[in-house]
Amino acid sequence: MSLRTPSGLSRSRLSRSRLSRLARLVVAAAVVVGGAALGAGAAAPAMAAPFSFALSGGQPDFGFVKAGSPVTRTFTLLNDGDNAIAIDPAPLFTLNAPFTAGAVSFTTTTVIPKNGRVTFDVTYSEPVPGLVGNQTVTLVATDQLDLEKKSLAINFKAVSTATDPAHFTATTDSGATADFGSVTVGQTAKRVVTLTVDGVVPVRFSNGTIALVDGANQPLAGVSLTSSSFGDAGALTNPGSTATFELTYAPTAAGSLAGRAVVSGLPVTGGAESSNLVVAVPLVGAAVAVGPTTPPATTAPPTTPPG
Repeated sequence: MSLRTPSGLSRSRLSRSRLSRLARLVVAAAVVVGGAALGAGAAAPAMAAPFSFALSGGQPDFGFVKAGSPVTRTFTLLNDGDNAIAIDPAPLFTLNAPFTAGAVSFTTTTVIPKNGRVTFDVTYSEPVPGLVGNQTVTLVATDQLDLEKKSLAINFKAVSTATDPAHFTATTDSGATADFGSVTVGQTAKRVVTLTVDGVVPVRFSNGTIALVDGANQPLAGVSLTSSSFGDAGALTNPGSTATFELTYAPTAAGSLAGRAVVSGLPVTGGAESSNLVVAVPLVGAAVAVGPTTPPATTAPPTTPPG
């Protein structure tokens, strides 16, 4: 004899079984979806900028400086971190000659906010040419939030020179002045001018940057530029080297000559555009008129007395 399970009971158990499985699936899906939502909604913590400060203005390499000519530069320190800082200026005052610290806009208690700036001055002054200055100071900043400290080394350098870094001189084959002497009208005289670059920066010369003028800065009559080592296109003359040009005096009337050859040279530094260097060479001379031609003396034939 077999027992039969009522069909209603079987359907009821089946329904509960299906509902149970469905419930488990829904719960699992909810957990997965919820977890994904939580993962998507959780933002990574923002990374704060590091505690930092930097030299944002001023060039500590003074380059070449003429001896006995003080140069002062202003330097800027920037707080490029997130937290406020304080910087101890004391190391600046340990600089020794030829470097000295000047005006300082901050103290150890000055609070410098994010993106805040402070400044200080340093002067270079060396009376003796040919010396190299090289000193380093290390500034220390303190983070005002957690008192962490960081340092910044600044190296100050310079070289003293006998002349300005960009410099040249002009001499002639007759001395400091181009003296043409006395020249007969219709004749010519020449003088050679030598340009010596005695600085540490190359200089460019060209024919177009030489002006021949009189005392009123008007074009000088009778004198012309007849040749040069640099030509119309111009050429670079390096430190320690020379360039030359020739002047010709060809007077057309008697009188005296007084004027100047104004020579402009362009320093070539490779950086910002420089101003021309200008040197004037005095020009003197005299034009002598052609004298009258004296005919040769003639001897009269002897007179024969009448016989």
